Amino acid sequence: MTDFPFAIVGFDLDGTLLDSSYELAASLNHALASIGRPPIATDGVKALVGMGTRHMLKLGLEQSGGADDETVHALHPVLVDHYRANLGSNCPPFPGLESALDQLAATGTKLAVVTNKFESLAVELLGNVGLADRFVTIIGGDTMGKGNGKPKPDPIHEMIRRCGGGPAAFVGDTIHDVHAAQAAGIKSIAVSFGFLDQPAEQLGADAVIGHYQELFDTLQRLG
Repeated sequence: MTDFPFAIVGFDLDGTLLDSSYELAASLNHALASIGRPPIATDGVKALVGMGTRHMLKLGLEQSGGADDETVHALHPVLVDHYRANLGSNCPPFPGLESALDQLAATGTKLAVVTNKFESLAVELLGNVGLADRFVTIIGGDTMGKGNGKPKPDPIHEMIRRCGGGPAAFVGDTIHDVHAAQAAGIKSIAVSFGFLDQPAEQLGADAVIGHYQELFDTLQRLG
């Protein structure tokens, strides 16, 4: 135990903990191909991630010829079934992640995940890549009820509650992560290696890191 300033550190999942772009792109393109739509490049899919699979699908359909609610509704289970069947098969953690988690855990800091991915998929994915046991709680986009995922503060408040309270910080790669942390009144860190649709420096986070080896010292400084 140390005098580390945060009792809780939360993380987004896709583009923050894991580079899930390969799996997400494969599943999105599987769904698009099922109705004869052209594929979207993996790098292009990164900009569609952050608000859950249904939103990603909608944006992908819009890019490949147009989207309507009926098509989104019909294709969403096609995407999710393919994604679930391949969870963790090609989804590496970002460099330095596990060492950073070890460093935080050694201080007694509680670790959590707050993602807009379905909770069941997040739990299964983190289990498949051997990381689930590192986190006190894993909160998904559907955990707090429809419409209450990030950028709303509700899942961040729930993360803090489940972890027993205390000073908290949140690490993510999108504007939704930063806004959720700000709305919950906690410090935010943006990662510059995630699925960015704008430079990390423009997200409004309290700090930006380019590698997980910077996380511990950055948190110390923010505290």
